[in-house]
Amino acid sequence: MQFRRFPLRLVALVGALAIVSCASSPPKLYGTMLQPIRSAPPLAAIDQNGAPFSLQSRRGRVVALYFGFTHCKDICPQTLAKLGAARAKSGLGSRVAIVFASVDPMRDTPASLRAFFARVGVSAIGLTGTHAQMKKIWSDYGVDVQATRTDVGHSSFVYFIGPRGNLRIVGGDELSVAQIAADMRGLAR
Repeated sequence: MQFRRFPLRLVALVGALAIVSCASSPPKLYGTMLQPIRSAPPLAAIDQNGAPFSLQSRRGRVVALYFGFTHCKDICPQTLAKLGAARAKSGLGSRVAIVFASVDPMRDTPASLRAFFARVGVSAIGLTGTHAQMKKIWSDYGVDVQATRTDVGHSSFVYFIGPRGNLRIVGGDELSVAQIAADMRGLAR
């Protein structure tokens, strides 16, 4: 039996094409992709247990970052519940961290954050700090905060940060639980 010798370049090309054809296509993402990809701004505050928190400590996980306040009657708890449902639907469990950063640090104490999460029924990390600390975080993420005596108006986006610490997707209330779960899975890949 005689074997034909194939040029090494041809073998390498055929092998590369086989690998490419077997590779899965990138996942469909539903939120707004941020380009160019860049590192998420640093985020350091106090969590709902009074312990220091930094975004760096969540490397290796997908982070869904939402800005809100614990005295909110409707949108903040609904968004937090939607994120919790999406995390459950994604099947990623602890590979997704839901982070809730306060836009009302005067009233959002660690104790009020814990009570809020218990009331909403979502396991999340709540962040608060001094007004100056939180104001810098709001500025870094482009969050508009307008406080009155009885309410706090604020931008209502969810910022999705990939496992490498890159700010990748921004989404809002228009995304369904299934779409958010798909984005979480897509970022975890």
